[in-house]
Amino acid sequence: MKVNFWFDPTCPWCYITSRWYTKVSDELNIPTTWEIFSLSIKNSSQNLSDEMKAKHYRSLRVIRVIQAVKNNLTNEHVYSMYASIGKQFHSDKLPIDHNLETILDNCDIDKSFMKYMDDDSLDKEIKLSTDNAVKVCGNDVGVPIILLDNGTKQKAIFGPVISEIPNLKDSLEMWEHFKYICFNENISELKRHRTIPYNPVEL
Repeated sequence: MKVNFWFDPTCPWCYITSRWYTKVSDELNIPTTWEIFSLSIKNSSQNLSDEMKAKHYRSLRVIRVIQAVKNNLTNEHVYSMYASIGKQFHSDKLPIDHNLETILDNCDIDKSFMKYMDDDSLDKEIKLSTDNAVKVCGNDVGVPIILLDNGTKQKAIFGPVISEIPNLKDSLEMWEHFKYICFNENISELKRHRTIPYNPVEL
């Protein structure tokens, strides 16, 4: 089994799913490619408030740095940067671009990558990656988008959207159900109202 996992570092639900999935992939040694998705670019045609536009632009500047890391370094660097930014933003409640130089340093990434924050030439690649996610999963979704490749077929799905990070035993059980749903083309949607508060803290 191989996996492609599309993420936007600003999405809280994607972050929790990434923590669940990482438990699974570490335990089962699943080769994973971390792919970039920009909600800012995907939703650029919507009539957003000035405040939301400013938030989207702030996140896009961070995503540009991640794209530059993806272009020049390794998949592990991409994951490490996403995990660090996600913890800072979603768990520690700090701005998305807070202390980015320190994050780069902690992820063994040269601080010179900061220059890519204002390199809008990277937006084409970010849009292409976002479009690829939409192509495999559909236009009416956000992130997380996870594509499974079992060597025979590839299928992608949006989700799972979870409120807290399960322990390892529950994570592995959820993974088995997730795989079944993902590969079953007869299932396109499952949804209900949320009853558990958002909690990105590891159990």
